[in-house]
Amino acid sequence: MYSLSNFKLLVEKQMEIDTIYQNCYELKKTTVAPKIASEVQQFFTSVITHLEQHGFTVTMASSKLIAQYKQAQITIDKHSKDLEECIFINLNNYVEDQLSIMLDIESQQLDQHNSTHLDGFSSIIEQINGKLNHAKNLQNACQAAKLIYKNNENNIFHSADEVVNFYFK
Repeated sequence: MYSLSNFKLLVEKQMEIDTIYQNCYELKKTTVAPKIASEVQQFFTSVITHLEQHGFTVTMASSKLIAQYKQAQITIDKHSKDLEECIFINLNNYVEDQLSIMLDIESQQLDQHNSTHLDGFSSIIEQINGKLNHAKNLQNACQAAKLIYKNNENNIFHSADEVVNFYFK
């Protein structure tokens, strides 16, 4: 049943979600974005150091790294997304992989109830609780600002050096 008290509960939960997302927006600007920028710089520094040690000539532009050794060429481009920096690693135009430096957001699955046994309001409450849980997880992740590296094969790395060792052994 859609009573006024039920409606007020929904409004209060939505206000809490909106407040959390506003806080996350501020944390993205002040904490997450600078940390991602710093991690991207660390990644490029690690790649440059490693490749130069192995005889590559490395050229760096604002968003692109080109490393050459005889006929071989490695190109690394970066493209920004929200809470993520996408890096494309291209080896001599034969192989390309996408690597993301991203916020480590823990997603906790809520127990799924059999929705056929819920009335309309209970189903809505379940949905809003899921949104609230997601918002809280995002807020916690923004506060901790822990970053991970993840490639197309869903391999997860925790440092630039791990990534360099994986791609450029």
